[in-house]
Amino acid sequence: MKTILVPVDFSKNAKVAAEYAIAIAKKTKASIILLNVFETPIMYTEIPLTTLQMDYAMIHDAAARRLKDFYKSIKAAGGSVNIELMLGQGLPSSRVHEIALERKADLIVMGTTGKGMAGRLFLGSNASRIMRNAPCLVLVVPPKAKFSGFKKIIYSTDLTNDSIKHTNAILPIAEEFKSEIIYLHVNSLFDRPEVGKDVKELSKKIKKYIDYPKTSGFVSNDEDIPAGINNFLKKHKADCLAMYTHHRTLVQKLFHKSITKSMSYHSTLPLLVIHELDHLEA
Repeated sequence: MKTILVPVDFSKNAKVAAEYAIAIAKKTKASIILLNVFETPIMYTEIPLTTLQMDYAMIHDAAARRLKDFYKSIKAAGGSVNIELMLGQGLPSSRVHEIALERKADLIVMGTTGKGMAGRLFLGSNASRIMRNAPCLVLVVPPKAKFSGFKKIIYSTDLTNDSIKHTNAILPIAEEFKSEIIYLHVNSLFDRPEVGKDVKELSKKIKKYIDYPKTSGFVSNDEDIPAGINNFLKKHKADCLAMYTHHRTLVQKLFHKSITKSMSYHSTLPLLVIHELDHLEA
């Protein structure tokens, strides 16, 4: 891992995410890009161009000052980590995507609010668009998260081939931190009663697609999939939940408004998002 991109909005939650990124960077010897994207209003007006240019300069300079202040607040924690400051203008999700591509980012680390992931990440927000479209892994860090490494990564899977294959995208992180990857499939009793068959299928696919020694697989019975994942995370003291996302998959179901209330891990546990573009062939 060489480059970690951290979009910041100067909030307390952004600081938590930045500190999380620093901890990862220290372990992986990566560089960090702190990025603030500011939006300028589009106005249809007869105001002279010089006035609009002055307004843009004021917005830019204010953002630059705040970014420097933000950097000062995390500088001590950064230690020897190389941290670059960058300003961008435009739609935050688009600029984050563009800069991640330009700088070949390996990981995007961003914060969320204490209101739960669903409220901020899956309702058309900038964060949601970043997660769907980013050209690399995305780590979403809730405000109460405390970095303690990645000793246990719980990988939630729906047993599809794509879901298992995409584990390859997180192997560089797992190898660096000597992580244990625990595959979890929550079996809804109404959908798939053949638990033994599911266990065999999961084990077979792990061996077929994943070349990593520290893996294990579990199938858990629960009528409520989010509750099943939540209980498993607590029992196994996970450091991170990883998921492969594409349209209409488990991620959307898990964080749908109607069932998010049953989840509690989202307030303390980071979510590592893998998407279709992160596919690495085994």
